[in-house]
Amino acid sequence: MNDEYITIRLSDFLHALIKNRGLIAATTIAGLAIGVVLSIASYMRGEMAKGYSITSSIAVTTQDAGGNFTTNTSNPDSSDIQLAEDMVDAVIYVLKSDRTLKAAIQNIKLVGIAETDIYKNLYLTRYKETQIIEMDLTWRSAEEGVEILNAINEVAPEILIETLKIGSVSVINEPKATYRIGGNVNASMWLYMSLLGLAVGIGFSFLKFLLLPTVVNTKDIENTLGLEVLGEIPENVEYFRRKKSLLVEDDDPMGAEVRESFVSAAHILHNRLGVGEHQCIYITSAEQDEGKTHVAANLAVQLSDLEHKVLLIDLDVRNPSLGGLFLDKVDYAHSLNALYRGDASPEDVITHLTGYLDLLPSILEPKEIPLSDALLTLIKDLSQNYDYVLMDSAPVGRVAETLSLNRIAKSALFVIRFDYSNMNTIRDSLERLDKSGINPLGCIVNRVKTLGDKLNNNYNYESEGSASRRGRGSSSGKSSSRH
Repeated sequence: MNDEYITIRLSDFLHALIKNRGLIAATTIAGLAIGVVLSIASYMRGEMAKGYSITSSIAVTTQDAGGNFTTNTSNPDSSDIQLAEDMVDAVIYVLKSDRTLKAAIQNIKLVGIAETDIYKNLYLTRYKETQIIEMDLTWRSAEEGVEILNAINEVAPEILIETLKIGSVSVINEPKATYRIGGNVNASMWLYMSLLGLAVGIGFSFLKFLLLPTVVNTKDIENTLGLEVLGEIPENVEYFRRKKSLLVEDDDPMGAEVRESFVSAAHILHNRLGVGEHQCIYITSAEQDEGKTHVAANLAVQLSDLEHKVLLIDLDVRNPSLGGLFLDKVDYAHSLNALYRGDASPEDVITHLTGYLDLLPSILEPKEIPLSDALLTLIKDLSQNYDYVLMDSAPVGRVAETLSLNRIAKSALFVIRFDYSNMNTIRDSLERLDKSGINPLGCIVNRVKTLGDKLNNNYNYESEGSASRRGRGSSSGKSSSRH
């Protein structure tokens, strides 16, 4: 085994993000929900403490200490109005200064109130580029808030003249209080918590990617596991879930691509095994649901299309499903179970699917068939009539008894489902095979997915083998002939 570490590629990480997109979306939504709750809680807590809005409006004037305007008259002219407009920003600064606020507090003799308490709750805004200033004080008490604004208006003229040497304020609207039943909800918290949720989802995906790596790049199989990839079968959910027999083809372009991948794998498998007779191979995997049964069945079909006599046997006795890929129903009288118990002869139990492909299915029983010497002897005797015997077996990572097949099998073919089993589990299963004395011929990577847009595959896949199978008049449904 090659013990090199798996190379972390950007494409692999992107695949992990896409795989966990549901989790990332869930954590982002959860963050948003938490942000909404926190902002509402903050709003309620803050607004309950600041229950009134006290408003007033004043006008800036250019009067001096004697009450005269810049023209030394009691009435302003246009230059006075323009000067007052220019002074608005400075007046606002003075009105919110510590000097003004401290004077206002002393004027009404407030106890326990500091200038900063008023400053952070007092908002002064200029009205439409005029010399008018609108005042808004958020305060817990309506009466006290009105007193504060009145005090500011009273002390402002003297302080403005002392600091700016000119200027005064004239009250337009007397301070009045209204109960504030609403306020500003901190919507920014929604964004922050959503981003935090997004980061948590991405972080968890990355951590899972590092701690529980799966096969997301077939190069890792050869580089880190030392196992040759004999074929890559593309993902096609509809093809693997279809109810038709594998002997019946359809016009689905993606289904044709899957079949073509199996044709290629069958050619490579045939070249690796050579021309010898009675080649017994068992197909296994690290875990359940990796697709080994489909791989075994499709390879058997394609090898038979090469005009090799093939026997396909279901030896996954704890989860037999091979027969369902070709037949409507598998009964006891035509199963491996009946042959093992002596209730039927080989001629009775073997189903002839085509001129080159035979099937020996199994059925599920309360007590499964053991992979005993008697059963292995039966299979070995049957193999004398075939070029290839493909045995669908239980996952070697789960069932140690699978290794009993080493006594009659020349080699094993390992199936790895793309982005499914943990790399450590796959490595342990391969080590178990290696220590048992059999060297895996290679592996088939099943249900391979790619990033990016789906391929626009308009090529009309039609292998020589497929045409041959149709030309021989094979079954068009889940029917069979038995001899």
